[in-house]
Amino acid sequence: MRLFDRNATSPLGRLDVRLKMAVGFSMSLLVVLVDGLPMLAAVAMIGAIVFALGRPNGSQVKLVGVTLALVVWGLMLSQGIFYSRFPRHALVVLVEPNWLFRDGLKIYTQGIHYGLVQSLRFVAMALVGYAICFSTEPDRFLRGLLAMRVPFSLAFMATSAIRFLPLMAEEFRTVHLAMRMKGYRPFRNGIRDTVRVEVASLRPVLAGTIRRSQEVALSVLTRGFTLDARRTSLSDDRFGAWHWTALAGMIGLVGAIAACKVLFWLYQHELYYAAALRPLYALVREWL
Repeated sequence: MRLFDRNATSPLGRLDVRLKMAVGFSMSLLVVLVDGLPMLAAVAMIGAIVFALGRPNGSQVKLVGVTLALVVWGLMLSQGIFYSRFPRHALVVLVEPNWLFRDGLKIYTQGIHYGLVQSLRFVAMALVGYAICFSTEPDRFLRGLLAMRVPFSLAFMATSAIRFLPLMAEEFRTVHLAMRMKGYRPFRNGIRDTVRVEVASLRPVLAGTIRRSQEVALSVLTRGFTLDARRTSLSDDRFGAWHWTALAGMIGLVGAIAACKVLFWLYQHELYYAAALRPLYALVREWL
């Protein structure tokens, strides 16, 4: 079984590429439009459902889990320390006030809450993005871009770049394995030595990538490949009625939320107010 067969045959993997791109674009708009913590949590839950529909394997779950955990922790900690709005209450005092830090260095409760809210935006978008990448094979991605009238030259370059990502990851893993067999251990000799060695490990990966790209370019040229010739595909991805229905539903949902936010913004800035829209104003204030 190939690496991504499990993802490609999942419910999300069988979905049309254009519809998956629409899901990603809709999620990118939702995470910007929604501000309330409950709704952001709901959007993040939707992202988790989309990710689960891609049937990720154990390695993918571990990769995504570790990445998102680091991002959430980093955002909450950084916002907790550098939160500048008022009111704010110190949860932990790291450094007492001194000549360098006039107010000291503290972790604020409101900052942690704000960091959690902001991290949910990233979590929701990252889950959907990972799911689309894991469940979309390069050839289907190419067909989807061509069906969206993307020029073949741009679609071909994007697909080629995607094909190189797993190879680069495997080569980076091989380099690290060789370094560990020679006795290398991160942070054993300090941060400076670790950074120097990690940067040096990128050189063979970069060299291998350049060599492989040259081989691919030579292979393409020797086969008479050109970007101007007309091409056909063995399979033609058609946008069915239920695809259009799902797309219309996403457009309607995002459009309705955007309209509600615009009406509430007009009300806040005293540009437009309608008494009949008071329930809508309350809904947006409490949830959106």
